[in-house]
Amino acid sequence: MILALVLALLLDQLTKALVMEAKVFRVTLIPGILWLEKVTNTGMAFGMFSSYTDEITIVSTIIVVVLAIYHKRFVGIQRIAVGLIMGGALGNIVDRIRFGRVVDFIRLRYYPAIFNIADVFIVIGGILIAISYLWGDRGEAEGHGEGERLEAGQVPPGKAPEVDIPLDDTEGYTGWEGACGWLDQKAELQGQEWRDGGGTDS
Repeated sequence: MILALVLALLLDQLTKALVMEAKVFRVTLIPGILWLEKVTNTGMAFGMFSSYTDEITIVSTIIVVVLAIYHKRFVGIQRIAVGLIMGGALGNIVDRIRFGRVVDFIRLRYYPAIFNIADVFIVIGGILIAISYLWGDRGEAEGHGEGERLEAGQVPPGKAPEVDIPLDDTEGYTGWEGACGWLDQKAELQGQEWRDGGGTDS
């Protein structure tokens, strides 16, 4: 998770630094599809809440702190995803603290907003978490050890297995010692009832 966070943060800040130093305002990478266009955004995606830069910074910071506190609840690919989300969020937080706004520079045709590498990592992280839940990692995230999966019929850790013991069928039974003792007592009681009944099977 830490490696994913550091890589996302470094790549985001490196690309933004290159864009800020560039003198060209707009560069075409793929004609008609992809451009680099330097803009700044004081709000969130699509320019929403542009008047609440400080509030957005505080909320983003809280989200990063919460993810850091509860990161152990995530396992496998989820840890990588959380690292990407935290790295991307921190990249935009750094921009808001340094410049009072976020540096955006990636424009796609038919996409309504210009975005940056941090936004890409946040989206990728969200997609990876969704995929991991679809693949069944939810059971691991709810408390099972990392890398452990419950196979069909396997008993979860901390839970005693449930065994159905036939009460009237003791022949060939080789179960637990406690269950055998109980069956021996039952046989003794049945013998006592036979003797008290004068030798007839009740």
